[in-house]
Amino acid sequence: MIKLRLTSEYLAGPIFCPDPDRMGHIDIEDLPISQELRAKISKWDGEYQATFNSDYPPDSGFTTPEAELRHKAEGMQLAKSIQQELESDYTVEYCP
Repeated sequence: MIKLRLTSEYLAGPIFCPDPDRMGHIDIEDLPISQELRAKISKWDGEYQATFNSDYPPDSGFTTPEAELRHKAEGMQLAKSIQQELESDYTVEYCP
């Protein structure tokens, strides 16, 4: 069974494999999931990446607490959707 983490990380992809044999970020195009789910993950990650302040990274983040909460809730739902599509070959967790 392969472990995967869905997480928001600046300048990196949203899917990470913590398994020692496979450790690293996973391209969502390499996962056997639907194009619709790939698009949702890409949009979700893009919204997060848009909050990055390259001029002064410590100022990065969502403009409101509500926007951050919405992002986290959507991430949790996406992790569940990824798990459903990948079924028992993978274990998917969300790490906000």
